[in-house]
Amino acid sequence: MTTSVKEEALTGATDIIAYYYGEKTVCPDCTKDLAAPYYLIDSPESFSTEQVLDEAAKTVGINRHDEDSYTSYEFPKVLYPDDLVDGEKCFVCGGAL
Repeated sequence: MTTSVKEEALTGATDIIAYYYGEKTVCPDCTKDLAAPYYLIDSPESFSTEQVLDEAAKTVGINRHDEDSYTSYEFPKVLYPDDLVDGEKCFVCGGAL
């Protein structure tokens, strides 16, 4: 899994770049759009993806800080720049990650 030097300059190693959701790589915007209606989050447009996922996790009793306690089918998992390969795209919208 590699990232380009240009991308590394724009994102830090701890910046969330995407999510692993149902064994697919999904961009933050699509993850938010998928999670908000599923978990019945009101007014998701006024919240960040992380805020929507935090609220959804509380609703279903998932500890997002313990990713070993759930699967990507149960809840999205965070992906960082080092987790992706060059040219990887969002499964939903096809946008570059």
